[in-house]
Amino acid sequence: MLIGSTSDFFFEKLDLSCLVNDHLADYRLPGFLPPFLDLQVNAFSEAQNSCIISLDLYADTQQSTVELKSFLAELQPAFPQETKMLVNGFQSWSRSELMGKRDRLKPLSLPARPLLAPCGDYNLFKYSGKKGHLHSWSYTYFRLPDGRVVFLGSLDESSGYTIFDYNYATGRLVVHKECLGAKVDTGINLVNLFIATGELNLLFDLYSKLIGSDCPQAEKISGWCSWYNYYTAVSEPLIMQNLENLSKSKLSLDVFQIDDGWQAAIGDWLEPNSKFPSGMQAVAGAIENKGFRPGLWLAPFICVPSSKIYREKPQWLLRDSKGRLVKAGFNPGWEGFFYALDFYAPGVQDYLDQVFRQVQDHWGYRMLKLDFLYAVALIPNVGKNRGQIMAEAIDFIEARTKKSMLLGCGVPLAPAFGKFEYCRIGSDVGPYWKDYLAGLHYRERVAAENSLVCTIARKELDRRFFRNDPDVFLLRDGVRGINENKLSAQQRYSLFLLNNLLGGLIFFSDDAGELNTDQLSLLRSAYPLAETKITAHTTQADLHSFIFTVGERDYLLYANLSAEAKRIKITGNYYYHPDYFLVSPGKTLNLSPYESICLYKVKRLDEDYYLLGAGGHIFPGSQIEQFKTDLSTETVEIVLHRKASPDTILYLGIPACAGSVTVNGQSRMLLDKDGFRYAKVDFSAEGEDGI
Repeated sequence: MLIGSTSDFFFEKLDLSCLVNDHLADYRLPGFLPPFLDLQVNAFSEAQNSCIISLDLYADTQQSTVELKSFLAELQPAFPQETKMLVNGFQSWSRSELMGKRDRLKPLSLPARPLLAPCGDYNLFKYSGKKGHLHSWSYTYFRLPDGRVVFLGSLDESSGYTIFDYNYATGRLVVHKECLGAKVDTGINLVNLFIATGELNLLFDLYSKLIGSDCPQAEKISGWCSWYNYYTAVSEPLIMQNLENLSKSKLSLDVFQIDDGWQAAIGDWLEPNSKFPSGMQAVAGAIENKGFRPGLWLAPFICVPSSKIYREKPQWLLRDSKGRLVKAGFNPGWEGFFYALDFYAPGVQDYLDQVFRQVQDHWGYRMLKLDFLYAVALIPNVGKNRGQIMAEAIDFIEARTKKSMLLGCGVPLAPAFGKFEYCRIGSDVGPYWKDYLAGLHYRERVAAENSLVCTIARKELDRRFFRNDPDVFLLRDGVRGINENKLSAQQRYSLFLLNNLLGGLIFFSDDAGELNTDQLSLLRSAYPLAETKITAHTTQADLHSFIFTVGERDYLLYANLSAEAKRIKITGNYYYHPDYFLVSPGKTLNLSPYESICLYKVKRLDEDYYLLGAGGHIFPGSQIEQFKTDLSTETVEIVLHRKASPDTILYLGIPACAGSVTVNGQSRMLLDKDGFRYAKVDFSAEGEDGI
């Protein structure tokens, strides 16, 4: 079957097969179906070089209920060998990145499988481990050598997960529907697939429109989280200490979130443990009194053996076909193995409803971080496949949390599209770059490098389906022990810079009272938070370049995520950076291992004053709220955002036709460097206007 234009590549062939009630049906267009199936194929053009394929299965009313076992559609694209494939991991923490014909997805190491397999797709999809045999969940794209992409995305995962399985060696692209366990007595949509070729951002725009991700766009916010400093050792005194230190530092945060460690036990969410003697309502009140929105962590679909649920409600625990408890993972910081709840067991949903009412209505928490959500759908249940269960569980959560912002975590992403205001899109950050679990081929491993790779690969989801949560950055030094930060200065800055560039939720966990002067200054340089728009992204050997805008200002950012130094050559324009002042076209800059740098593109004007550069913000000039010029009176008025760093210094470009300049009522000395005339405006000086 030819789909799309012959001149603008799509696919040459479409073969379908499905396993229903142990009967294998093959369908090749044109072809015939078994008498108990009616498979409808509808393809129509939504835009140039795009189409939607919808495959519906209808059970014959003369037959008993149909049970689905598997379904796949084979397409045979003719991708050039240089093509790169976006490999989207199974859930929030699963490594996601562009990969090619020489790359491998290796199976999880056998010794690690009993402990780590439930967190990923290792029990859901068979890894061949061969070079160029890759798979992606829910959506993918193939970047062609000419820069265009071929995009494929499921428009509806409520009937089951969709997996795109591509083998560079054979040229086969197999679209699997993970439908095991689904029972159908009328009909079901097997595949609703968007296929298109073109420019990546435009295709993501169209994809989000077709999905109908129409929830209001949440604002970009910042906050503090207890986890990455105290972990389960968090306590009420530590919370009060951090509240006080944040208040003294006058940092403009939105959310103060208490993470894991407050609850009586994992699974018991109606009362805190003894480390919070005043109770969670009183703590939420203290957070509000300091001007922050209270946030709270929960993992609603799991429990540990010490919990009341595990001991007193064994009928609530999920069991497999042999009656064995379903392990949801292993956490040495808890009690080892933890277990999944049966979402459909009588009483479970009533209990969760009570939890959400208490946390919101009685305690007053207004951001809920809901974690380990994948656990609700580890096995098929009650005639539903895993994807159907996940979709219903997320709908359940959404309906009961209207009073709170939601941060989803540990969740397959497509079922969360349009359901959460914020969603984690990478692994947990660790106070180190890489860890030993990489050798076990564990894609959900905790590490700064793993988190950043995912943050970059999934950047297009931000503001289309939810706001991306890239997890925290870490600036502290820490002491030897649990909160020691082993990241180098370059790694810390790269994490800080890229999170602010690509994230919609900007969190940290450091105690503000323990940060030194330079660390606090860097932290303040993120404010006001800047809404960035990426217009171009390229990568070569772990050197990433981003062209982006903040409002009407243009920027160029390089991120070296490798252990080798890199050289970059500036072309085309003058750029500003606080360390170099003006960077001229043709100049070569050296980037140390793991170093990142952000440059402001100078827009030189011949007939008016202009911004030459700015210090005090990671994206120079983003702290300017108002910039008015009047060349006839040789005056400029500059107003900074109320959250701007007190360290702000501006460099005002002076056109040749101006003989002087007065800024905010003060005459300024004219300086000269590299052929540019400018005036320095130091807002940190006492008596400066416009702050």
